Amino acid sequence: MPRSYSNRFLLTLSKPDAIMTGQALAKLCVEANLPASYVCKVFNISRMALHTWFRGGPIRPKRMQLVDAFMSLVEKDMKAGLLPARNLVEAKNYIEDMIRED
Repeated sequence: MPRSYSNRFLLTLSKPDAIMTGQALAKLCVEANLPASYVCKVFNISRMALHTWFRGGPIRPKRMQLVDAFMSLVEKDMKAGLLPARNLVEAKNYIEDMIRED
């Protein structure tokens, strides 16, 4: 079962210096209510690698295009009212549908 984001992690995202792509991805996932354990399946990476990105770690150039596309899609779906996910089942279905479309 996916764990929610910790309060300590959420506080680091509220700082004004959180402008790197991975940190922007983290903010978007929190706003969209998409757990990291589901999001890492989109990128085919471990949760640990995703959390490294979330904390400002480097994202390899070959993955950057996928990250940008994911962020654009999530932002579009948030504007359309499809997100934030209201529960874990909705979040899981959203991610699975996204993976299936690729």
